[in-house]
Parts: sequence; structure tokens; C-alpha cells
Amino acid sequence: MSKQVMVCLFITALLTAAMTLGLQKIYIRSTSLEAHGNDLKDDAKVIQRAINNSYKNKDGLVKLTGNKQYVIRSGLVIKEGVTLELGQNTKILIDGDFRAIQLEKNASVINGIIEVVDPNFKSEVIFLDGKHKFWSWERTQINNVSIINSSRSHRGSAISLHANGDGNFISFVNVINNNVAGFQNGIEIFVDHNGSEEEPSWINGNRFVNMTLDDCVNYIVIDSSVSVPNESSGNLFNGLQIQLSKVSKTIMKVSGSFNTFQGMVWDQHLLNNQDKVVRFTQESANNRLDMNVDVFSILDEGIQNSYAE
Repeated sequence: MSKQVMVCLFITALLTAAMTLGLQKIYIRSTSLEAHGNDLKDDAKVIQRAINNSYKNKDGLVKLTGNKQYVIRSGLVIKEGVTLELGQNTKILIDGDFRAIQLEKNASVINGIIEVVDPNFKSEVIFLDGKHKFWSWERTQINNVSIINSSRSHRGSAISLHANGDGNFISFVNVINNNVAGFQNGIEIFVDHNGSEEEPSWINGNRFVNMTLDDCVNYIVIDSSVSVPNESSGNLFNGLQIQLSKVSKTIMKVSGSFNTFQGMVWDQHLLNNQDKVVRFTQESANNRLDMNVDVFSILDEGIQNSYAE
């Protein structure tokens, strides 16, 4: 065997050993969390510790796997650059009233089930704060998560985006393939402005794709001005499936401009009231609705909003 071949084999062996150690490290980190769950004890601290360590060590991934239930009685902050990945049937149970999961920029939560079990819950399950300044080169996403309020209280918000103050913004975040059921508000976008005219705040250009929203009081709420200094524009809601129930009041209440909504609404006959279920406020313009909603169910106080007549 030549010296060159022996060197190549030695290098290959070293690389294989390094990869093995790396995989073992991930496996050990993952299974350390699997020692928790299924015991009704509060797992928030151990999950947050794993997230903080992943952020500090630049590992970027925390896994909760298996058909297990993890209880949290205080909120989690997914640090910048960290992904919290759940198994397909892994549950995080929210026991209490608090903002459950906050995403910093370039942070994500994927897969699994996040379930509210406390009827006193009236906060947000997944929350994005515009102070982190989400932009196109970030990898922030909420993907393939079922967000359920099983307490039957119909309180709280499942997914909430807030921008409040000088230069705060959320743009180009992807919210894809998620299921939402049982909340006061399914998707909530709120843009306030308490600062100077020179530093506007906005929530623009985000994508909500292939979302199923079921049994909510209000399914989509966008609260902003039609334009700067507190604007919510160009957000795309595509592939919506909205299942109404007897508690439902509005399919959407929309301010802002150039937002688009496309999808299906099911069982409008279940509504107990004759109020307008789609409402474009006075602070709305050029929004587009492409859904099977009767025109008599639409209240349009804005400018040049479009929908089927």
C-alpha cells in the first residue's frame, strides 16, 4: 500500500470519527430532554436551558421527540438562530396564562402540537416582536405546527405578530402548513406607533400559506393604519381553509393595504349572528379577497378593496 493511499485512509478515518462524535453529541443532547415529559412536571426550565445552550454553542437545533407531552408553566424564548423541532406527535402543553413561545429573528419552531389546556389562558401562543427586526435574509419560520386550545375557553391568540415603536418591523416571515383551532384570534397582526414620524413601524410582506383555521371567534385580525407610520401591507394569505363554528364572529377584520386572502370558508350557516363576517376598516385600501364569502357578508369601509360581487 502506497504512502499516499495510507494518508488518504487516515484522513478518512479522522473525518468519520469526527462525524460520529458530532452525531453522538446531538443524540445525547436530544435524549437528555427525553428524560422529561409525561410526568405533569414543569419542563419549561429544562427546555429553555437547552435552547440557551444551543444558542451559546451555535448548535442551532433543540429536539423534543417521541409521543410525549412536555408541560410548560412559563414562557419559552427561542433564541436567535435556534430551531425548536418537535416530533410529529410530540406535545407542548401550556398550563397557565403567559406568552408561551417567543421567536427571535432567525429562530423557528417546526412540527408537533402546542396545546393550551388552561381555560384561563388569554395570551399569545407563538409571538413575534418587531423589535427584533425580521427581514428577508433571516430564516424565521413557523412550519407544520398544530396550535390547539383544547380548554374550550376560546381565548387567546394562536399566532401573533406585533410591531410597536420606532423602526420596529416584521417582514418576509414564512408561516406554512399550520393548523389552528379554538382561539379568540387565530392569526393576529398588530402595528402600533408610539415614536417619531421618521422611524415608522410595519409588518409587511409575510406569507401565511396552507393554513387551516378552525373553531375560532375571529380568524384573521389585522390592526394597523393604511400606510406609514404604522403599516401592515403586502401580506399574503394563500391556501386558507377556514372552518366556522357556532362561536365564530368574523372571518377577518382587516386594515392596511395590498394584503391578499385566498382560500375556502366552510359552513357559514353555523354562525349565530347576521353581522358582517368580513370587515375592511376605514384604514384599509387595495386589499384583495378571493374566497367563497357572500358579498352581503362583507362590510367595506375602505378604499378600492376588491372581492367577488
